[in-house]
Amino acid sequence: MIGTAAVFVIGLCIGGAVVSWIQRRQRKLELREIGKIAEDIMNGKPLKASASGEEMMYGRIEHQLVRVQEMLRGRTEEAEKSRDEIQKLISEIAHQMRTPLANIETYTTFLKESLESGDETKTQSLLVYTLALEESGRKLHFLTESFIKISRLEQGIIQIRKEETDLLQTVKNVLGQIQNQAEEKQICFDITFPEKVICPHDANWLGEAIGNLLDNAVKYSSPGGRIELSVCENEMFVKIRVRDFGLGIDPGEENRIFHRFYRGNRVTAQEGFGIGLYLAREIVSLHGGFLLAKRMEPGLLMEISLPVELKYDVKKDTGLS
Repeated sequence: MIGTAAVFVIGLCIGGAVVSWIQRRQRKLELREIGKIAEDIMNGKPLKASASGEEMMYGRIEHQLVRVQEMLRGRTEEAEKSRDEIQKLISEIAHQMRTPLANIETYTTFLKESLESGDETKTQSLLVYTLALEESGRKLHFLTESFIKISRLEQGIIQIRKEETDLLQTVKNVLGQIQNQAEEKQICFDITFPEKVICPHDANWLGEAIGNLLDNAVKYSSPGGRIELSVCENEMFVKIRVRDFGLGIDPGEENRIFHRFYRGNRVTAQEGFGIGLYLAREIVSLHGGFLLAKRMEPGLLMEISLPVELKYDVKKDTGLS
């Protein structure tokens, strides 16, 4: 009896030792594999989860390491994309500012030479140079303000504060601001407005978007031309349409004209920076709407669509009383 018990105890000890040895060996193998995975991560090698069950320590750790690497890869790609965007923006800014800065340098030289000559007959030239400097300064100011707005838009800093106010008043305010520019070219507006349109919007920012569309329409219209401006509403959207009969765009440019600094093939001889339509679409997008361009012959149709805030009457729509 005692001998049997002793054999049983010895067997348990030997079995336990064998199991412990097997587990230690398994842990060593798992740690070795984990070490290889860590080395692969350090070397930037892609990982793939193996068929090892998650009940094993190695399987669980491997699974987590694969997830960590995927997260790191995603963040790295985002960082590289942001860096490329920043480099592209810096290049675009430098390109846009080069001409006004060169003009300032040129006219400053002319102004200095005229002043040093002491020739009173050059008064008219001095006036021309001074006006040219003012214009270059105005362009630089416009570019600087536009770049600030672009930066704030792309970083999500701009806050759109929508209020339920009359959209027509916002449109009329913008129309008043563009009126002088239109009158200089003897351009008239054909206006179609309803009596009132209550639409949630930020009057300042949406006004800027509408102003950019009207500015483009006036700029690229021929002297003595006309521009159609209308506001209408249906169950889903409030639509603001600006139709000009000017230069228009080429086929395939309907989306490209909204890209930052893009200028249409037909307007390259005209003054401009390719910023207004980009800003307009971004502002409309922040309002939950969309801005589309449609080629017309002649001219161009720009359409802003803003979502209507639905009024839901529980009693009426469900039949409850």
